Amino acid sequence: MAVTPLESLMRMRQNHPMSKSGEIWDIPLRLFHWLLMVSVIASIGSVKAGNMFVHEKAGISVAALLIFRVIWGFAGNRHARFAHFLTGPGRVIAYIKSRMGGERGIHPGHAPTGGWATMVILMVFAGMASMGLMAHDDVLYEGPLAAWAGDFTDTATRLHHLGEKLVFAVIAMHLLAMLVYRFWLKINLVPAMLHGGRDEVRQPSSKTRQIAGVMVLAAVLITAHALGMSGERFY
Repeated sequence: MAVTPLESLMRMRQNHPMSKSGEIWDIPLRLFHWLLMVSVIASIGSVKAGNMFVHEKAGISVAALLIFRVIWGFAGNRHARFAHFLTGPGRVIAYIKSRMGGERGIHPGHAPTGGWATMVILMVFAGMASMGLMAHDDVLYEGPLAAWAGDFTDTATRLHHLGEKLVFAVIAMHLLAMLVYRFWLKINLVPAMLHGGRDEVRQPSSKTRQIAGVMVLAAVLITAHALGMSGERFY
C-alpha cells in the first residue's frame, strides 16, 4: 500500500518522540517545505521540456503554498511565525559577528540571517509565480490570470522570464548556506526538516493546530487548482 507524505512524516515523528527531541518545525511547515521543493523542481523541469501544462500546475502549486506560508507565518508554532525569526539589523549583525568569532552554538529555528534569507527566497518565488500566472507565450498559452491582467500581461511575461535568474540565484544561495552549516559550522539542517525535532529544543506543538494546518494547506492547494481549471486557456 502506498504511503502518503503525511503518513511518512508522522512515522518520522514517532521515531523522534518529544522526550528525546523537541519540535522545531511542525508537520504543516515540513509539508510546505518539501511540497514547495517538488513544485519548484517540477516548474523548472517542465518549462525546460516545453510542457506548459505541467509548468502551469507547478506554478499554481507554488502560489498556493506561498499563500499557506503567509497564513502559517501568523498561525503556526513559534518557530514558523514571522515575528519569531524576522529580527532587527542589530541582532543580524551580532549573529554574524559571533559566527565569525568562532561561535558554534546551535540556533533553534531560523537564525537571524536565515530568517531574512528565507523571506528573500519566498518573495522571489512569489514574484515568479504571480508573474507567471499573468504571462503568455504569444502562441498557445496564457496564464490563469492573463485575462485579468489586461495590458500588464506583456510586462508580466518579461518579468517572469527575467526572474528565472533570480530563482537560480536564491536556490544556489540556499544550497550554499546548507553546505556552510554542514561543513563549517558542523550543523546538519536536513534531519530537523524531516522529523521536525532537535535534541536541544523541548517545545511540543499542539496536535490540534497541526491537524488544522494540514487541512488548511490541503484546502488552499485544492482551491487554487480548482480556480486554475475554471478558465480555458489552451487553444
